[in-house]
Amino acid sequence: MPKTVNPFMDFVFGLDDTQYDLLCDCVNQRNDKKLYGFSSYEEAALYYKRKPMCTRCESILYHKDGYTNAGYIRYRCLTCNCSYTLLSDSIFNSAKIPFHKLMSYIELMSFNVPLDLMCEVLDIASNTAELWRKKIFSTIDNYQEHLKLHGTIWIDETYIQDYTVLESNFDGNKPRGLSRTQICIVVAIDSYKNMVAIICGHGKPSSKRIYEALKDHIKECSTVIHDGDNSHNYIIEKLNLNSIVYKANAKDENYLKNMALINNMCSWLKRYIWRFIGMEVDNLQSYLNWFIYLQRCKRDDETWPKTTRILRHLLLERTKYTRKNGKN
Repeated sequence: MPKTVNPFMDFVFGLDDTQYDLLCDCVNQRNDKKLYGFSSYEEAALYYKRKPMCTRCESILYHKDGYTNAGYIRYRCLTCNCSYTLLSDSIFNSAKIPFHKLMSYIELMSFNVPLDLMCEVLDIASNTAELWRKKIFSTIDNYQEHLKLHGTIWIDETYIQDYTVLESNFDGNKPRGLSRTQICIVVAIDSYKNMVAIICGHGKPSSKRIYEALKDHIKECSTVIHDGDNSHNYIIEKLNLNSIVYKANAKDENYLKNMALINNMCSWLKRYIWRFIGMEVDNLQSYLNWFIYLQRCKRDDETWPKTTRILRHLLLERTKYTRKNGKN
């Protein structure tokens, strides 16, 4: 059977570089339209019903005032006469990265792909990849603040090495035990798979540090399952929690079975962090916030695909981040 000849072959190969780039842009827009129902940041914002708001006085009273040079609808505030667009107070303000590349970026980021690989796959500069990671992180900085676990809750601590402290205090001897060179991360998960992960200083935490980290995330009178560490007693008493203890013992099948959920969470968290060796310690809580947010997205992926859910979140957040000044 003779091979079918592609009727567009001669046409495509006859295009110059500029024409070919324009054709690719049209193809990408059509693919985005087919996959998501929109092909630009503004279309997506309108689809998800983002409301125009004045960036100066936060008034929602406006009239449409033509279009910007980039083709976005311009809004004029009826209160202070400020001019703005639908995305002026978002991380998409003045975005240069094409929409289809950002959607691919979000998808790769949802799989926690390292930045250098994202640059290779998407053909973007390393500073662009880093900037967009910081932009996305800025929208979930406060994500864990409203999380409240209830019912049956497992709590524990996990530790990662703080190499900045290790290097500044290195004397040739390896520290013993839970030294001050290790960052403590308090983790908790309830029976509904809601999670929190909060940095709790260096070394083994005190009962007051555990309390400060978790007091706003655990509903009073819940049941807490833990390994019996004394540092847990204070929060159990203050929040009137029911306590169930399984002493840590890797050879005890009862412990392994009943603490599997929290132990697995600690393992997931460490594997996630190890993907980003070399990250600045100051950014660790942002990485933890993204981990917790992503677990929620993955949990509900069957009812709401995570890539579009993340995009909706980013579009509806009123967080502005610029390369020069950081978050405003």
